[in-house]
Amino acid sequence: MKNKIKKSSMLLLILITLSIIGTALIYNKLPDIIPTHWNVNGQIDSYNKKYFAWITGLLPLFTYISMKIIPKIDPKKQSFKKHEKAYNVLIILLILFFICIHWTSILTSLNYNVNISMIISICVGVLFLVIGNYMPQIRPNYSFGIKTPWTLDNEIVWKKTHRLGGNLFILIGILFILTSFIANSMTFNICTISIILATIYIYIYSYIQFRKIQSK
Repeated sequence: MKNKIKKSSMLLLILITLSIIGTALIYNKLPDIIPTHWNVNGQIDSYNKKYFAWITGLLPLFTYISMKIIPKIDPKKQSFKKHEKAYNVLIILLILFFICIHWTSILTSLNYNVNISMIISICVGVLFLVIGNYMPQIRPNYSFGIKTPWTLDNEIVWKKTHRLGGNLFILIGILFILTSFIANSMTFNICTISIILATIYIYIYSYIQFRKIQSK
């Protein structure tokens, strides 16, 4: 496991480095103003100066460094040894997600016809799907997972809540992927509402499970 994580970390650093080098090589070809935001229909609704490409270009590196530091400063850092695989998968997914969005933005700036709404929906769907699959493995900590007052207070509540949360995340991921092919304001609202309802349900569920344990 340790060797696999080291190899994946090395590959991620190589990918991040290649992305940064690619950004440097392509930077002078970018227009002075580049798109930086799209609405739910995939239409550009915000622009910024091209230096913004460096912000999105360096975000994967910043994310990687931050997520490598977190396990060292979390008060329950021993938990990260128990869910090391799940945490490493999250790092990989987030880095790939940010690199994908960065280069989608670059290609759009260079007038390539890219369906960014579909790409973002699929990427978000994959994030939810994979994280949901690994969520039951997450052990109590203050940085990673579903942190409510009741999950942090009781390990049984933590485990039950993360099993439920994992299933809901998988369903939301599937929903994002399925609706990515017909992305519009209606499907965006459906996905957003599903996340809000799932969050509320998880929060209430953790409280109910806590009260059940306290009443015994």
